[in-house]
Amino acid sequence: MANYMFEVTVSNSVRNQTQNVPGKFGTGTGGSFNPLVCQAGTLCVQNGLIPSEGYEAFNILNGNTWYFNAAASGKVVGQPGDHTGIYAFNNYDINKAVSGDNQWNLGANTLGLSLPAGNRGDFCELIVGEQYTWGKDNFTAVPTEGQIYATIANGQWTPTQTAPTDGSVYAEILRTKPITEGTTFWGDGYVLVIRRSVAAAQ
Repeated sequence: MANYMFEVTVSNSVRNQTQNVPGKFGTGTGGSFNPLVCQAGTLCVQNGLIPSEGYEAFNILNGNTWYFNAAASGKVVGQPGDHTGIYAFNNYDINKAVSGDNQWNLGANTLGLSLPAGNRGDFCELIVGEQYTWGKDNFTAVPTEGQIYATIANGQWTPTQTAPTDGSVYAEILRTKPITEGTTFWGDGYVLVIRRSVAAAQ
């Protein structure tokens, strides 16, 4: 069983109504957008507004629904502050069986579900100082002792022993915690606090 997951752990999100936004995941944007399955907790960046359905021919864009691509790194142009511009896919949906264009809701085992290609989902912006929990498969490798930081590469966390110094967003790995779904042990989650490095003076 894949261990992808995302959970808001310590956050002020109830007072930040723009932290969670809808969107579709894939590559490209606009007419070149290619929808893909999005795993829970995948790290993403916005890449253009999605047209309002039924009005595509008139170029009327939805005000806050975005195309999302996997985050290549911890840097987002124009986002130098606590609002990082990096989002994690956060699925509140239920299990779906997909066959072609047809989908059936199954309503069980909701933890760590992926977003079917082409579907809209919810994406949570990572804020500096807030804590979130991911599963082990959201990392390029399972963190080992001494790897107390994680950088971003291709939509996943990469464990490292040293924090970056290039102004990018990264995370400090605080602890693990057991995750249960109902009465069943699901696995360990990794609690990360979001940080931003300070770029060295030139």
